[in-house]
Amino acid sequence: MSERRKITWLVGLLVLLFAMIAVGGATRLTRSGLSITEWRPVTGVLPPLSESEWERQFELYRQSPEFRQHNAHFELGDYKGIFWWEYVHRLLGRVIFLYALALSFVFWRRRQASLAYVISLPGLIAFQGLMGWLMVRTGLDQRPSVSHYMLTLHFLLALTTASLVYLPLARMKRPIQVRLNRTDRALFAGLGILLFTQIVYGCFTGGLKAGWYFNTFPLMGGDILPTSAFDYEPWFRNPFENPVLVQWIHRWLGVATGIFLLASSVRLWRLESSALKGPLLHLVSIVLVQIVVGVSVILWLVPLPLAVFHQVMAALIWLGYCNILFRLPGATRF
Repeated sequence: MSERRKITWLVGLLVLLFAMIAVGGATRLTRSGLSITEWRPVTGVLPPLSESEWERQFELYRQSPEFRQHNAHFELGDYKGIFWWEYVHRLLGRVIFLYALALSFVFWRRRQASLAYVISLPGLIAFQGLMGWLMVRTGLDQRPSVSHYMLTLHFLLALTTASLVYLPLARMKRPIQVRLNRTDRALFAGLGILLFTQIVYGCFTGGLKAGWYFNTFPLMGGDILPTSAFDYEPWFRNPFENPVLVQWIHRWLGVATGIFLLASSVRLWRLESSALKGPLLHLVSIVLVQIVVGVSVILWLVPLPLAVFHQVMAALIWLGYCNILFRLPGATRF
């Protein structure tokens, strides 16, 4: 396989992964994720093809807590509206798995990737599918919503898969030959920790529907920090499960990350590495755009297109960080 064809294959898989992230975000935001209450990895590839099958699927949904507590007014036509989002999400997952399996086979036959890589790629995607179903299961027993912890793990697995796909693409680019002292490395590692933590709190915000609580910025209901941010007992649950405090952390951690990135970039820019400046400028740009988009999502009360774009941007930012990390001296040779 020529390098050009290898790039085409990998970019194609990345495009599918980002489409999956976008459809997954739309599925969550339209509250469609609990519409299919069965997990059939093989036979589930086909949608209902008869009226009786549609009625069977709808009857299964009627037994779920989401129907009983929120959607008891649904008729079959309403159910179909949410069914298709979840169906497309699952179907796209199957397509991605088969694509990755074929890609890994080609890499293995042509000895263009390590055995660990060609096994890990489809294996990670298959595991992601399993975790997606386990996440859905958390919303089918008693409460009509999935665990935000499972949702976070689901999204982090998607980022891990995207990072693994992007790794060989990054290595085809010009290496970033730069000498980083201990302080520089600490700043870059700290930036990665901040970005990762902010992504985690973005998932918490989405899973808890915390973005709906206050649609003002910078104040929340006229306060810098509402007293309701500490309503949960015991107190240590609040940073992880109280939607008010979770939204507050997500807001200001995003601002802090942007400031830290700007300050770090000023220092790293002085290292006189032309190969570093382009990726660094790209990362700064998309983080600043993401902050503006995040504030807009709050002010406009979580509009679907903008909220989906916000989620996709989070994945782009992480890959922007990886675009530097994977090209630095001493990067992993997985």
